[in-house]
Amino acid sequence: MTNFLPITSPCSYRSARAAGCEWWKVIPALALVVWASAGTLSANGFYIPVQDPYATARGNAFVATADRASAVYYNPAGLTQLDQIELHAGVYGINLGLEANTAGSRVETDDQFSLVPQLYLAVPLADKLAAGVGVNTPFGLSTDWPLTSPFAMVATKTELKYFTTWGVLAYELTDTFSVGGGIGVSYADGELRRADGGGGEFVFEGDDTAVNFIVSALWRPHPQHSFGLTWRGWSEFDLEGSARTSAGPLGSAEVNDFVTPDTVVVGYAYELNPCWTIEANIEWVNWERLNTSTLRTGAGSQPLPFEWDANFMYGIGTTYAPDDRWNWSAGYIYIENSQPDATFNPAISDADRHWLSAGVGYQGDAWNYQFAYQFAFSDRDVTGAMGPAAPVLNGEYESRFHGFMLSASRPF
Repeated sequence: MTNFLPITSPCSYRSARAAGCEWWKVIPALALVVWASAGTLSANGFYIPVQDPYATARGNAFVATADRASAVYYNPAGLTQLDQIELHAGVYGINLGLEANTAGSRVETDDQFSLVPQLYLAVPLADKLAAGVGVNTPFGLSTDWPLTSPFAMVATKTELKYFTTWGVLAYELTDTFSVGGGIGVSYADGELRRADGGGGEFVFEGDDTAVNFIVSALWRPHPQHSFGLTWRGWSEFDLEGSARTSAGPLGSAEVNDFVTPDTVVVGYAYELNPCWTIEANIEWVNWERLNTSTLRTGAGSQPLPFEWDANFMYGIGTTYAPDDRWNWSAGYIYIENSQPDATFNPAISDADRHWLSAGVGYQGDAWNYQFAYQFAFSDRDVTGAMGPAAPVLNGEYESRFHGFMLSASRPF
């Protein structure tokens, strides 16, 4: 296939030597690790946009570059840039810290360290055709407030385990323009807990699967300029399972109309010179699809109002690759709050959030290693919470997150 000039510079990892290795033997084991350990955290609402440390280190601005196997998720059209089979395995670990100052009390969540793995495989099929598969966790949530908090009757522990299996194709229409797309099959497993008034907790657990889609394009009209576009579809779930309280089981239960949003991201990358690349991305997350879900148990039905707003993420970053071994990146992401005061829930506690990131990569004789670090912070005052719980929900909320990401990839 015609190969785009690599936006990340000719010093990038794609100059690595091909290695004669039976790569397919490692896939079942790596896939099992991803499927078994789909982790949870909280980022933009509960959207987890970071899925490759190379992209993460540069502010997750990668849709207009997309020259690695992780293009399966970021921009499938970019797979036409690869001229060898490539395997990518990575993990994202994050330490969550949330504090609330409300109703005269200061409380914080139990420390949460979550692991979120990723696995991608890119395969050139013909001169202009490429395919890719992947497993990752684009959504997830984990908060654990103490049972003694002022809002324990609203939320204590909330957890969403989620993973998506992707299958995509990419086709090069011209020497400068490629398109891509495919489907994703997602699995969601949710757990909701809150105080039940009897000294214990109400607990709901349920799961479901759903299908969505991804379509994308990559256009490089000039060796120094590239544009990318990706649209990932939404998924609708009815989480079916069971519920119980400290008094005993409530039998079968479900949460209806739980939705993960569609996202649209556009990006522009500029190769300043053979060693410097700058990219900026804007991503729209359509949280307006998440309206009011319904919790149904043997004791009756209860609305779970979200009524969130669509929001934007703004990412910018740069990569410096001085030779064919090393690359260094730094970036920044600003994520708008999607959770209105009126339907604020400390189980998610979204806010305007800032993410600072940096990373380094090393190209060995066969394997390429990437590492990224992130620090995120937000401070939010909730003053317009509605409903009978409003007096204990209105207050100050603070978050401090530390994220670490590591991957290994290689061509075959």
